Amino acid sequence: MNPVRLSLYALVPLCLLFTGCFLDKRSEVRLTEEPSIERALDLLAGAPEGKPLTKFLIKHPVTFEFTDTPGLCHKFSFKTRRNYLPKEYKRSETLLVLALARSAYIYRLYSLSGLEEVISEEEELGALFQARIGLAINLTNRDFERNRFAGEIQSGFCTYIMEGSRSAAIAARDIALASQPECHRPLETLKGQQAWMEETRKAMDNESFFQLFYERDMRKVKKGLLTAGEAMKNDADIRATPMDELYRYQRMFYDRKGDSFARMEKLYGAALKDDETWRAVHRQTIDAAREEFSACNMPK
Repeated sequence: MNPVRLSLYALVPLCLLFTGCFLDKRSEVRLTEEPSIERALDLLAGAPEGKPLTKFLIKHPVTFEFTDTPGLCHKFSFKTRRNYLPKEYKRSETLLVLALARSAYIYRLYSLSGLEEVISEEEELGALFQARIGLAINLTNRDFERNRFAGEIQSGFCTYIMEGSRSAAIAARDIALASQPECHRPLETLKGQQAWMEETRKAMDNESFFQLFYERDMRKVKKGLLTAGEAMKNDADIRATPMDELYRYQRMFYDRKGDSFARMEKLYGAALKDDETWRAVHRQTIDAAREEFSACNMPK
């Protein structure tokens, strides 16, 4: 198998491989140039929970790469359709699958919602999905013990199996909202973005309208999402825009944002229900994991 392509064989019943079925080469999608990430994609595709996500990636391709920048976290460049994974997981097949799963799941939420940047709710759902994948691939204590960078993944997984989904989501939110510029954090929440949009609507006819946009961009500067020069240019551009164009832009902006918010709320609710159903069906798997990870999150 070409190491830089994701083979669809992992997605096709084994019997089809022996019946002369023809797989058009156009159905193979280039998702990475890293052999270790290619292997992780195949393992993700082999998990029941990961199969639909892998199919989504094939229909909506994105490139997965390792990053050399500081921060033990995934990062996104949506404009260039690239997801960056921590290089510290490169030699740990299991941890790399988990990091990839979370990153890919968040990319899916971004694509379906139409939001312009990652928000806390997406990280929360990504954490739940990552834990389910961990259970699906038979994660063990040794997988954590063999990698000194496993701390955050281990903590999230342990919280999920020991304390439940709500606690795991809250823990993920706490991390997402904490200041960590090297990981483009703190993230915003859906409610925070909705409140900001309403403020701009009310401020349309006074100076604070421009200030609200400028302050938003400066927050992005602090998180490393924009440069100071880009923020200043954006401010100059919007101030130079004629008012009739601004009103027209405002209507389009609010319609687009409102639709994205509604889609995200629907996705969030559906994902929580899916997780609840999954836990009910796999109760025995979770109980077995509690035995395996009986010392989870205990002080060392």
